[in-house]
Amino acid sequence: MSTPKSLWRCDGVPRLASESVDDPSLKFALMIRDLNLALSRHGASDLQDLGLSQAQIPVLSVIGDLPGSTGLELAEATHTTPQAVSQVLCRLVDAGMVRREALGGRAMGHHLTESGAAATREARIRFARLADALLVDLSDDEQAVLLSSLGRVLDATVRLDAHETPVQDGAEDFRRNV
Repeated sequence: MSTPKSLWRCDGVPRLASESVDDPSLKFALMIRDLNLALSRHGASDLQDLGLSQAQIPVLSVIGDLPGSTGLELAEATHTTPQAVSQVLCRLVDAGMVRREALGGRAMGHHLTESGAAATREARIRFARLADALLVDLSDDEQAVLLSSLGRVLDATVRLDAHETPVQDGAEDFRRNV
């Protein structure tokens, strides 16, 4: 019987979920989860005084990059459901950060207002500062390798979403259960 690992590190800091496993695949998944939670925890406080939530940032960013996007296009671009995007858009319109434009029929295009564009710019600056703080211990080359590797992992998620991932070691079983 193995001795359970402590929930605390020797420096008194709580142990991350990813620190308690040895299996590389599970460790990867838990590290991504730990990073997401850390970004949420640190990023949320930076967004509150801008009147934004983390769910609103991707939607604002896409509208800024693709003005006139419909709700369905925003859902696809942010990998979110149309219902979730609709709720986010309602809040952004109510907050005066997004304006709607009739495109014909029931379709509506979405555009950033001046306050929405300003909030998006400021949120990007704050996220860049947070990323700099998280990446401070990595050299420029290590950061480039990390970003490239994460990009390839994200590309794999897109293929998995489209069911284009090659079948390897149970991937087919995984896709059937997704």
